[in-house]
Amino acid sequence: MTSADELKREIEELRKKGYQFINDEISRNDFKGISGGRGVYAEKEKGKFMIRLRTSSGIVTRDHLGCIISYADKYKLENIRLTTRQAVQLHHLSIDGVCDIMEDAIDQGLFTRGSGGNFPRNVTLSPLSGVDPKEVFDVTPFAVLVGRYFQDRITKYKLPRKFKAAFSSTFEDTGCATINDIGFIAAERDGELYFQLYLGGGLGGGPAVAVPYPRLVKPDRILYYVEAMINLFQGEGDYENKGKARSRFIVKWMGEEDFLACFDQYLKEAEDTQDFEGIQAVPAKVEAWNPQLDIQDLVIPQRQKDRYTFVIHPLCGQLPTAEGKRILEFILDKDEVDLRLSMNQDIFVRNLTKEEVIALMDMVKNYNQVDTIGRTITCVGTPTCQIGIQQSQKLTEDIAKAMKHAQLSGDYLPRIQINGCLNSCSRHPAAPLGFAGFVTKVEGKSTPCFYLYVDGSVRTDARIGQKVGAMAEDRIPQFIVELATALRNQETSYEAYCKTSEFGKLLEAYLV
Repeated sequence: MTSADELKREIEELRKKGYQFINDEISRNDFKGISGGRGVYAEKEKGKFMIRLRTSSGIVTRDHLGCIISYADKYKLENIRLTTRQAVQLHHLSIDGVCDIMEDAIDQGLFTRGSGGNFPRNVTLSPLSGVDPKEVFDVTPFAVLVGRYFQDRITKYKLPRKFKAAFSSTFEDTGCATINDIGFIAAERDGELYFQLYLGGGLGGGPAVAVPYPRLVKPDRILYYVEAMINLFQGEGDYENKGKARSRFIVKWMGEEDFLACFDQYLKEAEDTQDFEGIQAVPAKVEAWNPQLDIQDLVIPQRQKDRYTFVIHPLCGQLPTAEGKRILEFILDKDEVDLRLSMNQDIFVRNLTKEEVIALMDMVKNYNQVDTIGRTITCVGTPTCQIGIQQSQKLTEDIAKAMKHAQLSGDYLPRIQINGCLNSCSRHPAAPLGFAGFVTKVEGKSTPCFYLYVDGSVRTDARIGQKVGAMAEDRIPQFIVELATALRNQETSYEAYCKTSEFGKLLEAYLV
């Protein structure tokens, strides 16, 4: 089991290597090889670093929120960044600031180890787990169990690359179980509670939807399945070719049938050699009641009578530190209220009364994004990210400005997902409408561009979107305006329109 002392002993090595990197004594890649597994990355500006705090499955306690705000305050950070894997990042820090935060966070039970590098990453979780009227049981305890299983072993893993696990409470799959290395979705059959299991999915290069396991899984046995998949990844993964070192490539070269047979062998070995203590699923209790607030995306009636969840989304996932303080102050004396981070850079404030929703809505109105365009999912991008190519946040802002100028809402559009490079932090390959930044020559001139992805989905009908071509960055806002105008005028859904020849003609006018 990984101890706090063991994690703290790594900090001075990181500090030393950080200064060596700043002084050009080691390369950026050499530093990344050490820092990534500690949840620390160098930014593009020399001497500046980012730390990723691993808020377990997006569950943010009052104490942890207080810690995060205190760190942002101490280092005079304007914003706290909400990630697309239910964690929190602090940017523009010195190497000493990073190391000092890491040491204090360990004492608070807030870890960074394994939030980067070739390790099991934060276990993701549907943010409505425990309050969703559609769920058959609360999957929160199971996500926490797997997160603890990873954390206890975090320094011992020797994986080909990163490994991602996910839990969803319904088949809407808001935890993204269908596009992770291993994913669980709560299910019911003949009055019994189970998980539907998914294996070998993931985004990035060669993206793939996970393979459904042919048998339902008993909730108290899930650690055996996690152990089996970890061991399969270690035993069969590609340690030589980084571009092929994810579990989805094992599925591709084995084929689904042989992959599932191989998994079953590892499962039998896990069952024969391990003795995991499981937990039981508890059927969800749904109380009948009539919500008194207008139902919208940001106000969600819970399965608990007279309780609501309110969703906060700061533009580009950048929560102003001062507003984080106000949220903390708002919930401090409300014992039943809790916070969950989503995969979409949202804060779900749960267990609110009607009056509390109204008060919170008013408190955050100056920065909370209520329009679909404002709620675009956006990676950090340049000029901050060391591997970023284009300014994803700027593109998000430019689209919002163009839509406002055209007096259009995003009502007919899906949430756009924008990545500043070809990595998949924003999950653009599985987006209904996604962009990924790169550079190419247009009419002989090097031009900032984004690949366009359409018709992706993350549900039990999950599918990877189609990469239809590339657009110059400065033309994308007008493309979105024209798309929104067409959808409004025809009163049709984006999902239907993107499959039509008319959409194809619109693309022809913009693709380079």
